[in-house]
This record gives sequence, C-alpha cells and structure tokens, in this order.
Amino acid sequence: MIGIPHSKRTRIFILFLFGIGLPSLLLAYLAFRGIQNDQALLEQERLQENRRVAVLITDSIDKSISEVEQTFLSTITVHQELYHPSLIRSVDSLKQQYPLVEEVFYFQNLEEIRLPTATLLFLPDGSRQHIPPSSRSPALRVNLERAQRFEFQQKSYRKALIIYQRAFAEAVDHDRKAELLRAKARVEKKSHLFDNALQSYETILHHYSDVRIADEIPLGLIARLELASLFLTIKDSLSAVKTLIELQSILLQGEWMLEKAQYAFLAQRVTELIDEISAHEPLPSWLQSYQTTIDILRREEERKRNVTERLLTFQERMVGDLLAKFPRNPEASRISTQRFTLGTGRHTYLVSLLSPHPIEGNQSNGIWGLLLNADHLKQKLLQQLLQRHVSSEQTGWIVRGQDGNAILQSDNMPSGTTTLKTGFVANFPPWFIDFYQQQPRLLDALLSSRRSIYLGMFLLIVSILIFGTTLTIRAVGHEMELARLKSDFVSTISHEFKSPVTSIRQLAEMLKTNRVPSEDRRERYYDVLVEQSERLALLIDNILDVSKMEEGKKTFVFEQTNIGELLQELVSTNQDRVRHQGFAIQAEISDGLPSIKADRAAIGQAVNNLIDNAIKYSGKAKRVIVHACTDNQHLIISVHDCGIGIKKEELTKVFERFYRGGDELTRGVKGSGLGLTLVKQIVEAHHGSVHAESELGHGSTFEIRIPLEVAESESRT
Repeated sequence: MIGIPHSKRTRIFILFLFGIGLPSLLLAYLAFRGIQNDQALLEQERLQENRRVAVLITDSIDKSISEVEQTFLSTITVHQELYHPSLIRSVDSLKQQYPLVEEVFYFQNLEEIRLPTATLLFLPDGSRQHIPPSSRSPALRVNLERAQRFEFQQKSYRKALIIYQRAFAEAVDHDRKAELLRAKARVEKKSHLFDNALQSYETILHHYSDVRIADEIPLGLIARLELASLFLTIKDSLSAVKTLIELQSILLQGEWMLEKAQYAFLAQRVTELIDEISAHEPLPSWLQSYQTTIDILRREEERKRNVTERLLTFQERMVGDLLAKFPRNPEASRISTQRFTLGTGRHTYLVSLLSPHPIEGNQSNGIWGLLLNADHLKQKLLQQLLQRHVSSEQTGWIVRGQDGNAILQSDNMPSGTTTLKTGFVANFPPWFIDFYQQQPRLLDALLSSRRSIYLGMFLLIVSILIFGTTLTIRAVGHEMELARLKSDFVSTISHEFKSPVTSIRQLAEMLKTNRVPSEDRRERYYDVLVEQSERLALLIDNILDVSKMEEGKKTFVFEQTNIGELLQELVSTNQDRVRHQGFAIQAEISDGLPSIKADRAAIGQAVNNLIDNAIKYSGKAKRVIVHACTDNQHLIISVHDCGIGIKKEELTKVFERFYRGGDELTRGVKGSGLGLTLVKQIVEAHHGSVHAESELGHGSTFEIRIPLEVAESESRT
C-alpha cells in the first residue's frame, strides 16, 4: 500500500507538538490554576455565607417557638379552672392561630396527663364512668325473661314480639321504654317484618337516641346502623348509603364519646356495609355521585384516628418520661420553659414544658405543656426558611433526624461532601442540617470567575489548540485517504488488466503453435479473444472517461440519434460476444422510438456497461432483457437480469466509485467498480436519471430515463 512517508508524518507531528502543543498546554495549565485559586476563594465565601444562614435559620426557629410558648403561657395563667369554658375557647383560638401547636396538655399533680382542649375520636377502653342501670319492676323483669326465652331459646318470635309490645305500652321509665323498643325492633327484623322494624328504629332515633343500656353504645348510633342494614335487606341501597354516610359523619364529629372498642366496632361495620354496596357490578350510577363524599370521610376518619391514637399514647405512656424531665428546682422552673423530645418507638413528641401553675379550683398543682407539630415545623417553617435563604444553584442541603435519615432536602439533589453541619438551639428540635457545596459545571465556573483575564486566556488557548489540531488532522487524513485511494485503484486496475491480458496471451500462443484440437475449438478461441479484447477496451474507456469527467475535460457531442437502432446494435454485438457462454440477450424495443439529441458513443457506452454488468451478475440464469419505450416526457431504457440480485441497503451505493458488494456471491466476480459510476455520470450529463431495483435471488433492473427534449449544445462538460 502506498502511504505517507514515515519521516514526513514524524516531521508534521514534531512541528505541531513544539510549535503549538507544548506552549498552549503550558499557558492552559497556568490559566487553569488561576481559575482554581479563584474558585477556592469563592467556595470559602460561600461557606461563610452558609454559616451565616445556618445561624439565621436556627435563631428564627427558636424565636418562633418562644413566641408560641409566651403567648400560650400568658393565656393559660389567666384562668383558674382546668376545664373552664373560657379556657377551652381561648386555647382553641390560639391553636387555630398557631398551627405550630399540635396540642396543649396539663401534667396534673405530676401523676396524670390531661388533654383539656383535645378533640378525640374515641376514649381509651374502660375510661368512661360506669352508669348503673335503673331498676326494673318485678313484673317487667318476669316479662323480659319470658320474651327472651321465646326469642333466643325457642325462636318463637311472634310470642316474644307480643310480650315486648305489651311491656313497652305499660312501661313508664324512659330508659326502660327505649330498651323494650329496641328488643321489639330486633324481633320484628328476625320475623321479616321489615317495615315495622324500620318504624321502630326510626322511633328510637327520634325519641331515645341518647339512651345507653348497660353502658353500651348509644341507641341513636345502633339505630342508624340497624336502619342501614335493613335498607340493604330490602334492596334500598340508596337509603342505606345515605344512612351510613350520616352515621360516619356523626362518629367523626364526636357527638357521643365512645370508648375505643365501641368506636372500632361501629367504624368497621360502616366500612363493611359500604364495601358490600360498592362490590355490586355494575356499580350504580347514583353511587358514583356519593363516592367522593365517602372517600373524603374515609380520609378524614383515618387522619383523626391517627391523631387520637397519637395523643392517647402520649397521655397513657409518657407520664414517667415527663416526670423524669420535671425540673428539680421548682423556683427555677417558674422562670423559664424547658424543651425536649419524647418517643415511644412509633411516635415522637416535641414537648415544651411551660412554668408550673396551680389550678385552685381543683385544688391541684401541675405544669402546662405544649406538643409541637413536627410536620408544620418542618414543612411550613424550616423548609420555607431554607428555600428563602439558601441558593439552590450553589448549595444543597439535607435535614436529618436523630437516626440520621433525611426528613427534608433541597430540590436539587445534594452531592459531594458535607461542607457544614449544624444543629438547633438546645438541640430542639433534634434535627441537624447538612449543607453541601454543589460542584459547579465547568462553564459556570468559568463564567462566574472574577478574573476575566483567565477566562479570555483559557478560551484563546483552547481555540488555538482546536484550530491547530483540526488543521493537522485534516492534512494527515487527506494524505492518508489519498494514499488509500491510490493503492485501491492500482490494485483493482492491475487485477482487471491482468485477467484479460493473460487470457489473450494464452489463447494467442495456442493458436500460433497450432495446439487447437479442432476447428470448432479454434472458432471458440477466436470468440474468446474478441470478448477479452472488447472487455479490455471497455475497461480502458471507463477509466479514461471517469478520469476526464472528474477533471472536467470530458466533451459530449449531442446529435440526432436513433436510439432504437443503437440499442439493436448493442444487443447484437453483445450477443455475438457471449454466445459461446450460452447467454441470451433479448431486445424488447417499442416501435417508433423517437430520435433524440444525445452523444451516441456515450449512451452506447452507458448501455454497454449495464449489459456487461447484467452478464457478470446473472449467475446461472443466462438471460438478459434490454427494454426501451417512452412515456409522455422521457425515453426509458432498462436492462434486466434474472441473476443473484442486490441487497436493499446496497442499492444506493452501487453507483459510487470503486464500490462493490461484500456478498460471497459477488466477491468472486471481476470488475473495477467504475462501470455504474460512469453510467450515472453519462446519464446526468444528458439531464437524465438512473436508478436500480432488485430482489435477492430474482435479479436486478437498471433503468435510464432521459428527457425527450434535450437542450441543443455543441458540447457539454
């Protein structure tokens, strides 16, 4: 292969290295060090700014908590009774004004935690005061026992119903009438007297809602639950849903304070009945309109349940922890507040103990305290302060809890090493803020540099390096590409010339020495000599014409040409040339083809190349068809073979110079790779176009389209 001399390439690289490369690298290093120093100063300034912001944020949080503590303390000390209505109203008003406060509590006698203003969804089991049932008369007691035997043992609902009805009519006591009416409604439901049962439960709802029998759930809640169940039994789903929604709303409002087990029973039954209705397929259209209300109530119930369980856990389990935190010096505790964190594993409480204050009305002493809302402290105060005072483009931050897990972080993902870690005043809340110095992008670092001379020098050096490198690469690349093309061309042409010359020499020697066994064989040798000579001539013409066209020296002489006659001559000549190989070249030329102005020799050479190409790639199908016709505007000449075909991805490349397919079937076919290139150049010189269509294994078709009206010209370059 012909290449660039080694000494020349070495000289080019040495000149580039010492003339441009090394000086540029040295200047770039100095500029980069300057930028690094400037960046270090900038990072130090940002670190000082982060420290200032950290102090500002921690002081702001401490100030916000102190403001809440003082406001509540000044309000609480005015009142002398723990559950006085004015105290409840004042504290509720302050809780709405300061969402930082989750709840207010009173540590009574340092023995019991009271939540005087808390709105709870339920009470702990066993916390309600037992109410003894009113006494029953002997006659009523006898009637109830008889009715219950009929109802539960003998399943004689009719007899039981009669006794309940008579006893209800005779009863005078309000609670006894409620008890008997409930039993009557229960038996009516068992007897499938659904309308009567509905009426009985409606009566309970309107006249006996507040009655509790043996500390059970109030009858008003039981009646609503039973009404919903009855509506479902009689297929009145709409009324059932309305009743259940009403019952759930009442439970959330806390109209009747229930113990936890009672509330859980009712809430579970409401959920089960609603799910039973929702399980019907297809879902009723009217139910879809209530679905939003149901979802809202369920979310609100879940929220209030979590709040209630959290407060009850604090009330039940934090007494010992609070006592351990109680100030040892009572006089000192009257002057200042005390803040700390308590936890049960699942719940964490931010506690602020205010100054002790005696409750004279209850003859007790204790201490007021606040439970601070951690979510509000994080999301409404701390996060807003960080977003307001910390530049997110330059600094990332993470707020971590005591366990080290992130509870807040900046919008941009913090990365790199921690540049500053700070806590809060007195470690309250027990969180830490980690500040991260964001690694600036190179462009940002350059643009933010205060020393513009470094930036200008760096850009100038980079430009010089890029320009010099580009020129060197292009020069070397051009030389290498030129050498490769020369090598490929010489190799291809040498091979193409060698083959026909060798054939001609061998056959000529055999004919000269009379070593031909028969006259037929002699004639065949003559045909081969003619074929190889024409092939050699065609190859030489192709090379010369391609060279002339690329140099702009090829001249075309346009004259009136009979295309039909030209094609017949070409088909006949090529048929004679390859007859001994068994080829059949068929001409399908339409009658009356018009004469056009064209370069006869050039068109003949183009068609000849297409025929020669079709013969070489025909494979075992030794048949070529030359077709010619016209449409309204073009003369169309096509050459079709039934050979090996061309891959679809190679159809656009076959007209490139020296291109030959890499398929195993085409690799052994002789050729220079210039024939189709020359065809394209000749056709384009006649204002025409050429394209190929092919299918692997079924042959190829090359079509030339030349306008019928070609501009007259003596020559065309």
